[in-house]
Amino acid sequence: MIITIDGPAGSGKTTVARALAKKLQIPLLESGAFYRFITWALLENNRDLGSFKEETELESFIDCLFSSLEVILEPEGTKLYFHGRELRTELRSREVEAKVSEVSAHPLVRGKVGSLLRKLSSNRSLITEGRDMGTVVFPQAGLKIYLTADLEVRAKRRFKDVQDRDFEEVVHNLRQRDTLDSEREVAPLKKPVGAIEIDTTNLTVDEVVSKIESLIGERECSTKRCF
Repeated sequence: MIITIDGPAGSGKTTVARALAKKLQIPLLESGAFYRFITWALLENNRDLGSFKEETELESFIDCLFSSLEVILEPEGTKLYFHGRELRTELRSREVEAKVSEVSAHPLVRGKVGSLLRKLSSNRSLITEGRDMGTVVFPQAGLKIYLTADLEVRAKRRFKDVQDRDFEEVVHNLRQRDTLDSEREVAPLKKPVGAIEIDTTNLTVDEVVSKIESLIGERECSTKRCF
């Protein structure tokens, strides 16, 4: 079964997805890592999307990146190795954070990442998290979850992960990210059809994981026609 967990930044999807994957010992596919990877690679090469004269040039750039990328999916998370070097803090830098929404909104980028994600998911059960997992990448997933939370709560969560900037900047970035994600022309952030919405504002990670576990049990039971 493929389980998708979507939601805005700071809604808890990454933390919840990791906790759930670890508890169930199911590989975790984190879509955001791939958009951050492309953003990081652009910055490393002193390029932006506007520097490509033709889409075919951008496509070749991404294909070249992916050809040198090793992806390891584990219950602990998605690990990316570029030319044998594991990328971790590089993908969470302030520079990447500031550009990733713009990069991830590009139709070609989304298409290339989506294709790679589907390829990685072939013939296996996994948990996926992102912003369009249940709407675009895996619309036929066995269980689709959509997490939400109040903006201030989301900002506090994100602030814990990015201590190199002040709280007001985090709130501003989240508002901007919400607008960009929900209003982009390609694969805008929205609740997937058939998804179960969970407001995580006043819930602990364990409580959210428990709710999803129950939903998984119900879904598996209905598939097997339990009585």
